[in-house]
Amino acid sequence: MLSPTPRALGAGSRRRSRPLARLMTVCVVLGAAMLTPTTAGAAGATNKDAYNNLGQADRAEWMWGVASDTPLSAMSIPGTHDTLSIHGGENVQTQQDFGDSGQTLTAQLDRGIRAIDIRVRSIDGKFTVHHGSFYQKANFDDVLEKSQAFLKAHPTETIVMRLRAECPYKKEDIGTFDCANDPKSVTEEDVRATFNTYVSAYRGLFYAPSASGGGQADIPKLGDVRGKLVLGSFDDAGKVGAEKYGIKGFNAHKEDTYQAPTIPAKWEHVRGNVDKAMPKDSSLDHLYLTYSSASNAPWSLVPSAYAGGYRVVDNDPNTYVEGINYRLMKHLNSTQGRVGIVMMDFPGWGLVNAIIDHNADKFVSGGNRMFWVVNKDKTYVNSLYGRCMVRGPEFDDSKSGGLVTQRECQSSPPSSHQWEASQPKSDHRKHFWIKASNGKCLTVPYNNGNPPGSGTQLFWWDCETRWFSGSQMWNVVPTKIATPTGSMDGYKFINNWTGLCLSMDPATAAKSGGKVTQETCPSK
Repeated sequence: MLSPTPRALGAGSRRRSRPLARLMTVCVVLGAAMLTPTTAGAAGATNKDAYNNLGQADRAEWMWGVASDTPLSAMSIPGTHDTLSIHGGENVQTQQDFGDSGQTLTAQLDRGIRAIDIRVRSIDGKFTVHHGSFYQKANFDDVLEKSQAFLKAHPTETIVMRLRAECPYKKEDIGTFDCANDPKSVTEEDVRATFNTYVSAYRGLFYAPSASGGGQADIPKLGDVRGKLVLGSFDDAGKVGAEKYGIKGFNAHKEDTYQAPTIPAKWEHVRGNVDKAMPKDSSLDHLYLTYSSASNAPWSLVPSAYAGGYRVVDNDPNTYVEGINYRLMKHLNSTQGRVGIVMMDFPGWGLVNAIIDHNADKFVSGGNRMFWVVNKDKTYVNSLYGRCMVRGPEFDDSKSGGLVTQRECQSSPPSSHQWEASQPKSDHRKHFWIKASNGKCLTVPYNNGNPPGSGTQLFWWDCETRWFSGSQMWNVVPTKIATPTGSMDGYKFINNWTGLCLSMDPATAAKSGGKVTQETCPSK
């Protein structure tokens, strides 16, 4: 089976599919190398996989498969320290820059980050996002709007937020690198009152028990907070803020030695706390929080040096000191069990995946937009959305091809709702055509010979019989789909050319005629 782990470095571009009639050429022989999807290890292997490279935006829904009765304290959750710190130079910057106004947050969420660290300055009754004295060109509204949009699009997920009032309250405490509230008379009570206005304005976004100010919430189960923003803690908002907001025990087992003198010294703290979180040494009722970040800027090592490593002597690889991110990725790839929330500077996709993979014992195969139920009436029903795959309208009068869409299933399905898997005699690899009732085949757009990526809408087209056409060949993989009372049989359909799974577009899932697409396959 194929893994959802990113394989390519960098975000990459997604090609929009053009009409199939323009894309498919009549006589194109695909080479065998293009027909066989390349597989790779699920784990990252190099420093480039662990540091400053979040990869492709294909981890937006990794929580869907975690059992809903799993407490947040029992999960392994990748997070970012000083989540939006992308301005101020190397002494201040802690994250890969995907843009201002919260765009960097959206990019992180799409790539698997689920715990965020937001530092705010109070100014005229509003919050702006700061790292010390440096404004990060984002406001708290940006954080909440981007979080709300993400959770609406991906309701299986949750986001855990550590919120900190960044600026000192006393004038004599404001140093060279500190921010100052405006007006400077702002108090801890004022900061809490401002936060309350945001909770009211974004009604329904927050997990209410964590953000009401009525006392710290018990550690929730994932099912209770799907689609919600969970306030983990409200730091430096006074004793009342610490006692009345967040969830119990959020900071009780925390490692945040942020000024460790060397990378090896910091690593010992990080590894120690991560190892304590593993079940053999700890209770899953306790929440563990590890900051892998550190900085001695501007006098010594900057955040990027701790995270990514550095050379003691320029251009001499023999003097290279491995960074925290690479050490942590290697360590997690060789261990199992809960590691808690890990807040990182400049994470890479390999490190993010290594943390997510530590939830392996909590994954179930529930409804997923890449799992399909095949009924006796020949309908293919999406297990997450409960809608039927449909042979959509033709491109033109030739009726040689058209869109594949989805619609609400009907008790007496019309022929356009019916499909059937059949194995062509010319294929000895046990792949299948997925044929519509008119005899046409479910097809991935040819795209001038370039395998199109996730999100590409599929088509129906004449079945190719003169050669082995991987764009029409599907590997049928049985799976079990969890139900409230047990399980039912389902299938993943993996395209032989692209290695991606038959899926539905979440943005159009509620619309008749919405897109049927291909996506990165889930691991189970």
